Amino acid sequence: MKLVVAALLIGILYLLQKRVYKKYWNKNLTCDLEFDRDYMECGDHGVLLETVTNDKFLPLPVFHLKFSVDRSFHFLDMVNASVTDNYHKNEAFTLPGHTKVTRKLDFEATKRGVYEITNATVLVKDFFLSTTFADSISRKDSIYVFPEKIDSSNFKVLFQGLMGEMEARRSIVDDELTFRGLRSYQPFDCYRSINWKQSAKARNLMVNLYGYSMNTEVELLLNLDTDSMIETNALLEESISIVSSLCRAFLLKKVSVGLMTNGLGREEKVLPAIGAGGELAHARTIDQQLAEIKSSSGKDSFLKLLDEKVKKPDVSKLYLLVSAYHKPDLLERMDSLKKAGCGVQMIVPYYDAFPYKAEREYIQGWEVILGA
Repeated sequence: MKLVVAALLIGILYLLQKRVYKKYWNKNLTCDLEFDRDYMECGDHGVLLETVTNDKFLPLPVFHLKFSVDRSFHFLDMVNASVTDNYHKNEAFTLPGHTKVTRKLDFEATKRGVYEITNATVLVKDFFLSTTFADSISRKDSIYVFPEKIDSSNFKVLFQGLMGEMEARRSIVDDELTFRGLRSYQPFDCYRSINWKQSAKARNLMVNLYGYSMNTEVELLLNLDTDSMIETNALLEESISIVSSLCRAFLLKKVSVGLMTNGLGREEKVLPAIGAGGELAHARTIDQQLAEIKSSSGKDSFLKLLDEKVKKPDVSKLYLLVSAYHKPDLLERMDSLKKAGCGVQMIVPYYDAFPYKAEREYIQGWEVILGA
């Protein structure tokens, strides 16, 4: 008789707790998955924060937190984790009532892109471990991983050459804020430079001498098509890294930089051109766009963008093209910009197994090791 009563009580308890868990298991239960920053450089280390709060009296005896992120994130903690097409994490612990649990997962970002936490779900079992309750997590985070920066000796030589080109081309105008002295008037001097007060004292026309300011602006042109049929992705990633590195280097030298590309973003739309900016923070704007690139809108799309530049050339700019593709249809357009008086430079990434010989004086090759 006692066994029957005990079994009956256990059955009632089981049904009662099952009903309670079904109704209240996710009440005041919050789960946040977020990165410790909004963006980071490729190769940097970051932290993924897991914060779980059970703000009610009812304990959760078995709590599972599952999520996935891109496999290019190398996590130091591989406990309860696996790597297939993505990195999959399955945290399991007991969550008492009115408890907050925070865990930190250290990782290294090894690849450019914009990444989100996906497949985030929570699984909870009741007190008897017989029923599983599940729900998805809507509050998920994303992070920008900026392109890898190039800091080799070859890059430094390349950049110094580009700065030399700019010094030779940049327009020099008087800066009336920096007075340097006086000299006698010459026929080619403009009348507004005459210092009438000093001319009266000297009984001879005298003109003011000023220092110089230099107007500088670089428009980076990034073409994401290539002549190569082998490992094209490596050439394109190198092209993106070159553009990102040049942008940062120019801005550190107080040179204004803009960007135009035929890259497609996350919504499969051509990314908009970015106007010139001279502040170092402008590098973040450009890096964010470069991080978003998923594919290319094609060679013809880029040639149309170049046609717009040819129609309205800006002789005050240096047009700096980075493109593994270097066939005549593209070079003819760059030739037209040069003939119009614009500054033109081009960098062609190529594989070491297929040596490249520059076809124009404004072209420089950039060797990429095949299979590296």
